[in-house]
Amino acid sequence: MRRPITVPILLAAAVVTFPAALFAQSRDNAPSTAGGPNAPTVPGAADPGGRGDTKPGVGTAGLPDAVTVLDILRRLPHFPGGRRDTNDDGPDEIKPPPPRNGPWPSADVTPPRRIAAVPPDRPFTPRPSPRPSGTPPIGTGVIVPETREREVIVTLSAGSDANTVYELSQDLGLEGETLYTSTLLNARVARFRIPDTRSVADVLSQLATDVRVTEAQPNYVFLASGAAQAQTLPVPQYAPEKLNLAAAHKIAQGKRVIVAVIDTAVDDTHPALAGAISGKFDAIGDTAVVADLHGTAIAGIVGARADLMGVAPASSLLGIRAFETTDNGSPQSHTMALLKSLDFAVASGARVVNMSFAGPNDPLLGRAIKAAVGKGVVAIAAAGNGGPNAKPFYPAAYPDVIAVTATDNNDATFKGANHGDYIAVAAPGVDIVAAAPGGAYDVSTGTSMAAAHVAGIAALMLEKKPNLTPADVRAALTGSARKEPGRAPDELGSGIADAAKALSAVK
Repeated sequence: MRRPITVPILLAAAVVTFPAALFAQSRDNAPSTAGGPNAPTVPGAADPGGRGDTKPGVGTAGLPDAVTVLDILRRLPHFPGGRRDTNDDGPDEIKPPPPRNGPWPSADVTPPRRIAAVPPDRPFTPRPSPRPSGTPPIGTGVIVPETREREVIVTLSAGSDANTVYELSQDLGLEGETLYTSTLLNARVARFRIPDTRSVADVLSQLATDVRVTEAQPNYVFLASGAAQAQTLPVPQYAPEKLNLAAAHKIAQGKRVIVAVIDTAVDDTHPALAGAISGKFDAIGDTAVVADLHGTAIAGIVGARADLMGVAPASSLLGIRAFETTDNGSPQSHTMALLKSLDFAVASGARVVNMSFAGPNDPLLGRAIKAAVGKGVVAIAAAGNGGPNAKPFYPAAYPDVIAVTATDNNDATFKGANHGDYIAVAAPGVDIVAAAPGGAYDVSTGTSMAAAHVAGIAALMLEKKPNLTPADVRAALTGSARKEPGRAPDELGSGIADAAKALSAVK
C-alpha cells in the first residue's frame, strides 16, 4: 500500500497538505507512448511545468500564483523512495525511481502516477470517453452483499496497455493499476478502488459508458465451503468404503494427472502429503503465507499418500492459495485472486480443478471457468452449505461445473447442504477425516469435502483414459452414481458417487 506523502506549500501564510492516497492520475499529462507503450515524458530543467507548452505564472509578489504551483506540483513524479509495480507473474515488487535528469531504465517500466485531486468527501465528476452510438452495452455484474467494499474489476478493450489504465483512472477518479493479463479471458484485467463518496453501482454505470471498457463488475467475495475442528489423532475413515476406493485403486490411482486445489494455503510438509504437491502459487500475494486447515484438508482428501487413503494417491497436486482467513475466522477470497488462480492452474497443465468454495454469480469468473472447461479442464465445485432453501451458489451453479453435495456415513444428505437442480452428484462430506497443518488431522464437515472426493475420482478416470472430455467425465460420474430411492434430484443429483463404477463406465 502506498504511504501518504504530505507536501507543505506556503500559500497566504498557511500550510496546505496533500495526502497522496487521495489522488488519481491527470490525463492531460498522461504518459507518452514515445519509445514504447509505457515510456513517460520526463520533465527537464528547462521545462519546469513538464509540458513544453506553458510557463509558470507569476503572482503580484513575484511568486508563482496558487494555480500554477498546484499545476507544477501535480506533474511531479510520485516516488517516496521507490514504487510498487505489479506484473503478470507474481506479487508486487519494489523498484527504484529513475535516475535524476536521466532516462527511464526501459520502455516497459510503468510510468509514475500523476496526481489530480479527488476529494474524499464528495463525488468525483467523471470524464469518460464516450462509446459510439449503437454499440451494445457492456456487462456490469449484479450488486450483491457478497462484494469487497469500494472496489470494481474492469477488463479493457483490445490494444489497451498500462497507459490506458492510467488514463481511465484519472478520467473516472479511481485508484488502481493493471494487475495482469488473463489468458482465459483474453483480456487485460484491472482492479480499481473508489476513493470518494460514489457507490460501486454509480461507478459501474459510469464505466459502462466508456469505450475503453469491455466489462465492469464488483469484486465479488467467496467463502470456503466447510467447517473443521482440528484433532491430534484420526478416527476411522468411512469415505473410502462408501466410494468403493479399494476396487477403484486396482484400476487407477491418478498417475500423471494434475489436480489444482484452489483454496487456502496447503501444508506441504504434512506426512500424508509427502511428494504429492508438484507446484504452488500464491494469488493473494500481500500477506504472509501460512498453512491453513481448509486447504490442507482438501489436498489430503484428494491425494494423501500415507496415513490416510486419498482418493487419487498418485496424482500431482497444485496448491494454489487464493483464500486467507479473515478476522471472523472464515477463509475468504475475491474475483481477482480466483481469476489468477484459474489462469495458473490451466497454464500448469491441470486436468482437474477443485473449487471448494461458494459465492455469488460472478460473470468474469464464470467466463474464465467456461474457457478452462473448453480447454479440457474438469471443474468440480462444492454445492454450498446454505441449507435446503438457500439460493444457488457459484461456481457450482455454472453449467460447465460438476456441483457436488455431501452425505454422511448413513448416506443421509448433509442437513446444511444446498438443494437445487444444478447439483450433479453426491459424495461423503460429513465427519471426514483429513490432514491438518502441523502433522495433525481433523474431522471436517461440508460440501467442500464432498467436492474433493469427486475431484479425486475425476483424476482416476483421466488416468485410465486421458482424452476424456469434461462432458465425458460428467456423464460417467452421474451415470454410474448409486441411486437413492425417494431422494429428489435437487437433493442428491444423480446419486452418490462410486469410484469403481465410474471407472467401469469409462471405455
